[in-house]
Amino acid sequence: MAYTSFFRDTDALNAISDLVIPAISHARSIRVWDAGCATGEEPFTLAILFAAKLGAFHFRNLDILATDYEESNYAQFEERIRRAEYSRQDVFWVPAAHRDQYFEPAESPEAFRLTAPIRERVRYLKHDLLTLVPPETGQSLIVCKNVLMHFSPADQVQVLEMFHSALLPGGFLALDGNQAMPEAFSARFPRVERGTPLFQKPVG
Repeated sequence: MAYTSFFRDTDALNAISDLVIPAISHARSIRVWDAGCATGEEPFTLAILFAAKLGAFHFRNLDILATDYEESNYAQFEERIRRAEYSRQDVFWVPAAHRDQYFEPAESPEAFRLTAPIRERVRYLKHDLLTLVPPETGQSLIVCKNVLMHFSPADQVQVLEMFHSALLPGGFLALDGNQAMPEAFSARFPRVERGTPLFQKPVG
C-alpha cells in the first residue's frame, strides 16, 4: 500500500498556495493533475488549498484529476476517493480550521468525510505513468510527489517529457523536495523560486 497523508510535504504545498493558486485563480478552467494520488489524501489537500484561497465562484472552475496505478490496490484507491471518508488518525495533520470547515462526521464512528464541495472537485482515474501518454492535456498544474524516485533515470526523463506536453504554456509542475530536475530539463522546466520544488513550463 502506498503511503500518503493529508498536508504532507509542506514546502510543495506552501509553494502551490503562495505562488500557483494566485497565478491561475482567474482562469476559466483550472485543471490540476495529481499523478500518484494513492488513497486521495493529497488531491483532497489540494482541493482544500484551492477552496481556502478562491472564492466560491472561481472554486467551481477547479477540476482535479487524481490518478494512480497499483494492480493490487487501485480499486481500493478509487473507492476511498469516491467515499472521501477518513479516520480520526488520517485527518490528524489537517489544520484545525480546515478540518472544521471542510470535513463533517461520517456514518462510521470516529470517521470524517470531506464536504460535498470538496468531494465534487476530485475525480479518480487509473493511469500508469510509464505508458508515457497523459490521461488528459491542458493542465494548469501537475503534482507528482514521491513517485519519480521509484523510476530509472531514463524513465524519469520520459515521464517529465509527458508532463511537459500535458501542461498549458505557463503551467506549473510541483515535485517533492528530494526530486532533482534533470539537467536536460533545466530550460524547459525552470524553477519558479529558489528553494521550492516548483517548476514552470515557459510561455514561449
